[in-house]
Amino acid sequence: MLERACIRNGIEYTKVKPAFTSKIGLYKYTHQYGLDVHHGAALVIARRAYGMREKVPRLLREKLLPTFKKTTEWKRWSMVHQRIEKEAKIITKGSVTPEFWRSHRKEILGLTSNL
Repeated sequence: MLERACIRNGIEYTKVKPAFTSKIGLYKYTHQYGLDVHHGAALVIARRAYGMREKVPRLLREKLLPTFKKTTEWKRWSMVHQRIEKEAKIITKGSVTPEFWRSHRKEILGLTSNL
């Protein structure tokens, strides 16, 4: 429907692969820019439309993927999400929600001080 409306009105549109947009938006942009997950996902989609790539941030790579091997970006994000899901099951016996990530982000990344 959106595609036809763009064509009908002479508006340029770009199709992008929607894979991992919500996860990348959650893990990369919610904290960085104070966005909610949906706006973060929209940012990822917009960046893809401009041909930009979403690399896993260094902090996530170092803390969650210590034996990082040469893999595709998609696989890296999948591995990050699997690791965070594993932590969520240990901490709350649940799955990763935006609220879980916001409240346990520092703990999972080892950024809390125990002083």
